[in-house]
Amino acid sequence: MLLLYMKHKIKMKNNTFFKLFIIFLIAFLLRLWFIDKPEGLWNDEYVSWFIASKKSFSDFITEMFRNCHAPFYYIYLKFWMYIFSDSDISLRISSVIPSLMTIVTMYLIGKEAKNKNLGLLCAFLTAISSFNIYFAQEVRLYSLLMFFSALSLLFFIKLEKNQTATNFIIFFSINALISATHTLGIIFSIINISALFIILYKENKFFKEKTKDVIKLIKYLSPFVIVILIILPFLFTVAFSNSLSQFWSNFSFSKILFCIIDYFSPIQTNIINVPDTIYAYILTNNKINYVFIMFALVPSIIALISIYRGLKENISAINYYFASALIFSFSLIILSIIGKIILITKYSCEIYPILILTFALGLSSFKKESIKIILTSIFIFLNIFYLITSTDSAPKRTRSEGHLAVVKLLENSRLKNNDIVLLTYYDKDKFERYLNANTKYNFYSINKFNFNYFMYNNNNYFETINKGKTIYRNYFKEFPNKVILKYVKDNFSSKMKKGDRIGIIFLNTVSFLSNDKIQSVINDNKEYDRTPFIFLSFSALRNSLLYSFKDEYRIDSITQSGDWTLFVFEKI
Repeated sequence: MLLLYMKHKIKMKNNTFFKLFIIFLIAFLLRLWFIDKPEGLWNDEYVSWFIASKKSFSDFITEMFRNCHAPFYYIYLKFWMYIFSDSDISLRISSVIPSLMTIVTMYLIGKEAKNKNLGLLCAFLTAISSFNIYFAQEVRLYSLLMFFSALSLLFFIKLEKNQTATNFIIFFSINALISATHTLGIIFSIINISALFIILYKENKFFKEKTKDVIKLIKYLSPFVIVILIILPFLFTVAFSNSLSQFWSNFSFSKILFCIIDYFSPIQTNIINVPDTIYAYILTNNKINYVFIMFALVPSIIALISIYRGLKENISAINYYFASALIFSFSLIILSIIGKIILITKYSCEIYPILILTFALGLSSFKKESIKIILTSIFIFLNIFYLITSTDSAPKRTRSEGHLAVVKLLENSRLKNNDIVLLTYYDKDKFERYLNANTKYNFYSINKFNFNYFMYNNNNYFETINKGKTIYRNYFKEFPNKVILKYVKDNFSSKMKKGDRIGIIFLNTVSFLSNDKIQSVINDNKEYDRTPFIFLSFSALRNSLLYSFKDEYRIDSITQSGDWTLFVFEKI
């Protein structure tokens, strides 16, 4: 009998390992599929590489702490580049690895919370998650952050059961890494740690010998406290800084719904920016968008129903952790309402593992096997079908702002060495990674860090971005803008000879408003309030620049790639 029992256990163990291996293999293939993005790194990815590529230690530290995100990811990426390479594919694989580790961790979470079957379901839901897949191919901190967040959840559940020194130290160390990886992560970690203290106190599992236990906690907390003290000056600087990145979108309650859709559906709506209302997706050109309803809303509704059921299972560790995730989410909403951050899904990566766990727990809680199978099958089918068939699925989605696309536009144009290239929104350094060393254009730039001077004759950058919508409303009524006309005359028209060419690069996502649309916006107070200042400024810049070349130049070519447009003018 004992021999038979041991054989059965070994068979079950091997069966579980085989299923987990298949899940891992599926996840691996989905994350390597289309990993080579032909558009290259886009701005945020480029910043990651730019910081990590600094040769000098002092330059690396300076650039790392100049960025708005906490520094640990850049340290991780620098080590990766040192061991492997800094090719685009290598950089993207640096995010694939923690994504795969997250899947294994989600299995351990489900197993620790209930059983192996729940662990396998958690792992599989993560494996096919478009949200996780997208950031597994992104050269940014979010894949690593999800891995740390999954580890945090695992050891939270472990600590509720077993308050060992090892579990405490690992839990606090992981939360230290979360805080050192994501600027907003410190909010999550403090809430998370507080939730742990509350559950241990309420369940009378740790604070029995008060003085002795408090001394222990101080020791266990030391990794977290040390990391916070190290990055505190950085956090303080970011908290009181003014960043242009917060001026490209406004808060709307629909963004909360878009975040939910991103977590659970194969349609990623809130990666960069979304419309003010979800109706813009449901009704497209006055027609019902059945694709969005089927592949975005249906999976999200299944997930929300399942999460509700999962919380009703009353597993205390899960419910407390979920409550801390909700508090963190409300904190982000408040920060977004007051204009400090943009409410996009990736900023709340920390709550992703608990959402998957409660979702999986709720799916497995249905008493009727038929309902469980139907809902699970619908959810999995919709996610996988869209992943495989849609040209806009997570692995196939282009990086339309990729900087390699700009260099290819320039190389395929008739521009030659010593011709002028005027860059708008970004400076030359954003494209040097891909520029041929033998190509020597004369670069000029009106970018997001100097447009205040070139467009408004204002040397005070922070005044422009903070008060620009109030100060310069009447500016947008003037067309063409005289400051821009003078800039073109002084720098180009007066110096260029017949036959000389100039190429102007525009980023369409920030300069898409026509002059007529701008006039309409500024005459409507509500429309003006919700239109980002950066869109108005760079649209006005585009319109005035194109107007300024209409008399003395002819259009040589207009080419477009992704979100970039290149206008080439020839002096006549």
